Amino acid sequence: MEEIAVRSWVNPIIRESYEWMLKVGRELKEKLVLVGGWATYLQAQKLGSRSLPSLDIDFVALKENFRTIEKHLLANNFTPVGFRYIKYYHETLDGGLKEICFEESKRIPPYELRELFLDILWDEKISPISFTHPYVEIVFEKELYDEIEGLRVALPEVILSMKFLIEKNKYRGQKQLKDLVDIYVLAVSPEELDFEVFKLLYSKEKFDLNWVVQYFKENEEFLASVARELGIVFDREEFLFVISELKESLKG
Repeated sequence: MEEIAVRSWVNPIIRESYEWMLKVGRELKEKLVLVGGWATYLQAQKLGSRSLPSLDIDFVALKENFRTIEKHLLANNFTPVGFRYIKYYHETLDGGLKEICFEESKRIPPYELRELFLDILWDEKISPISFTHPYVEIVFEKELYDEIEGLRVALPEVILSMKFLIEKNKYRGQKQLKDLVDIYVLAVSPEELDFEVFKLLYSKEKFDLNWVVQYFKENEEFLASVARELGIVFDREEFLFVISELKESLKG
């Protein structure tokens, strides 16, 4: 479970990721909505629950704001590489991180190099290698986000629906286990989910919940252990009930 093990506040790249997530999200508040692992983390806190911190930073944005967003990221020393933006760090002897430029990163031994990834999903293609998502436009149009910690954070229903769609990528090992943890945390949070939001998103791009149930059952023991580490209750029946209720609601 290496992927899960590194998701601890002891990991310096986690702390860097958290600080840059807040900084970029706040400074580009009108242009970005936080999704993915950090969105789960902040929503879980808001809902009185707990979740694992994230390694990567994930936002959604509209193509019309591309130039403003990229200019801001470049000014903050993010390097565009392919479809994502990266910050490079040299891990020091005391376990700390020293930010370095892309050219310096080429001279650092791989075992001393650390990378921070910031990914953006767009409503429309920015370039042939950029990534789009069918829910981005409606997230902005219907304002499907909360303000938490001074930035826009996608609603739990949005985060879950986006993670439900990962079935199209099939099983992705440790990364998908982290997605399963996020799905569990938000599905059984103290606050009821709004099935109308799910229906709205489902109308834009359908997701299949069968893989969620199957994957959950295959990894119950693992999930229960993570829940214990987080200090939250593992409730198998509640999770399966919520997913079943959601499946029924989408039939209407």
